Amino acid sequence: MSNRNNWNSQLGFILSTIGFAVGAGTLWKFPYLVGQNGGAVFLIFYILIVFIIGIPLLCTEISIGKFTKKDPVGAYRKIRPKSFWFLNGYLNIITMLLILGYVSPVVGWIIAYFFKSLFGVFSKMSPSEIQHYFTTFTSHPLEVLLWTSLFFIYLAFILIKGLNNGIEKINKIMLPLLFIIMIILIIRSLTLPGSESGLIFYLKPDFYKFSFEAVTAAVGQAFFSIGVAMGVSIVFGSYMRSNDKIISNGIIVGSSIIFVAFLAGLIIFPIVFAFGLQPNAGFGLTFITMPNVFNKIPFGNIFAGLFFLLFFLASFTSFIGGAEAIVAHLNDEWSISRKHGVYITIFLMALIAIPSALCNSFFELIDYLVSSYFLIIGGIAMSIFAGWVWKLDDFFRIAGVHSNLLKVVWTLLIKYLAPIVLIIVFLSQLGLL
Repeated sequence: MSNRNNWNSQLGFILSTIGFAVGAGTLWKFPYLVGQNGGAVFLIFYILIVFIIGIPLLCTEISIGKFTKKDPVGAYRKIRPKSFWFLNGYLNIITMLLILGYVSPVVGWIIAYFFKSLFGVFSKMSPSEIQHYFTTFTSHPLEVLLWTSLFFIYLAFILIKGLNNGIEKINKIMLPLLFIIMIILIIRSLTLPGSESGLIFYLKPDFYKFSFEAVTAAVGQAFFSIGVAMGVSIVFGSYMRSNDKIISNGIIVGSSIIFVAFLAGLIIFPIVFAFGLQPNAGFGLTFITMPNVFNKIPFGNIFAGLFFLLFFLASFTSFIGGAEAIVAHLNDEWSISRKHGVYITIFLMALIAIPSALCNSFFELIDYLVSSYFLIIGGIAMSIFAGWVWKLDDFFRIAGVHSNLLKVVWTLLIKYLAPIVLIIVFLSQLGLL
């Protein structure tokens, strides 16, 4: 792109980056992991990992984008031409496309449950009937794909509008709305009788449950939630203006992700304990347990609607960023216009979404490959590239790092700590540790 678009404001960049990072996984998976791995001790370790690994890697990817003004493939090529590093850019793009595709049917579930909850479909169902309904619904892929297609249409509509009138504008609406809904749900959650037990469970450390597996889970969740090795941060960085800050904006983004994850726990745990439910139920917590809970709350269908609207907002803002990375790649590397790039991106997502909706084994396979291999390998390659191949002096200049102490700290984090920790996580995923 010779005339590359820029963000209208730093706020637009910050909200769009937060929107991408705060997906539905942050809302349901983070409380699930906290419930499995010792409550507050997991939360504390997660926060630590975000600051010492997540934010430095995020800032590095943003800097690569700002420095090159390219998509991931073009960025690696520009910094190290005639090398094989550009393959990691392709890995980023493929990883992002797979995530967008295989998770799309879940967004279809969320949209369906939003409307079904508002219209009281679950209000007279027993717990067993709600569980049966979810099993039946997800085993009928045509209905799931119908809801998913509505999501694709709206996503394409926003993307075609472009960076400023589409992505930036919608994130300035959706992110504040997301926070407002979270506050409403937190107030409702904390005012339920018996919610105090959930707060105690959430905020009290349980070191007996914090194992090496919990450590790797915290690293994996922090790495996934910050959105590294998916190409989006490079693309969003390429849209930055010359005077836009990187380090301070990266800290704001990372802190906001932690804040949203923490708020998600304040919604989930008081509700779960108020009704004597299990705090580590995963997907079932969202689509089976929560509809049962809302049936027992006055005006439950309204709160259920807000709950699933919250999940939709988190999903949609995340998908906008991910799809934009694919569109930017098609534009940069293949000279495809934005409009046609959007159509191609949606088509490729649908090709993955269809078997994902049809076959649970396909969903689980892609989830396993992405989480256990593609993201971690991409992160290791990026951290090695940033610390050992790309000149850190260029990073310091682009990121505006002038303090010698900060340069030393940043070098230790990017050059040594990040790749070592990610390699350890990768080895543990392979069962070698």
